[in-house]
Amino acid sequence: MKFLFIYISVFFFITTKVYSDVSKKIIDNLEKANNYSFKFAQQINKNKETGYCILAFNRKINCKYDDSGKILVSDGKNLIVKNRNTNTPNFYKLENTSFYKILDKQYLIYQITQNNVKSEYGSLFINLNYQNIDIKIFFDEEKLQIKGWRTTDIYNNSVSTEITINEVNKIINENIFDLKKFN
Repeated sequence: MKFLFIYISVFFFITTKVYSDVSKKIIDNLEKANNYSFKFAQQINKNKETGYCILAFNRKINCKYDDSGKILVSDGKNLIVKNRNTNTPNFYKLENTSFYKILDKQYLIYQITQNNVKSEYGSLFINLNYQNIDIKIFFDEEKLQIKGWRTTDIYNNSVSTEITINEVNKIINENIFDLKKFN
């Protein structure tokens, strides 16, 4: 019994140390990143869509969906979603969406320091909760960068987004986040 206790204690210590090192490396990567450009595959319930986004860590994002022609743009305060079929954009306060926290680098770093990154079934992740919405942020095991997220949208649909980062700290024109262009 004594040996079992020692074994479990050593295993717990080593596992905690490994994941705290992983957390530190993820934080280092986040601190160095000002923006990402990435391809995404998003599944809402059973519907799958793909596209391309530029994310700036001051809560700004600009996404273009491949097949539907839909766009999703945030200027840091507001979010619009505009479909090709309807020329009228849908406006949302960003703080009422999970993007408010997903796009906030300082919040992510703080959450990682408070809750070490976990591993389950070969995935690295942290669990967050914002306005009673669960958000699971996934990280790539090799590059230790954001790999995607799973959450619930404002219509209570399950949303799973996988991303493949193409570039970090790309020079971007801030005009791509100007919501007036999409009215």
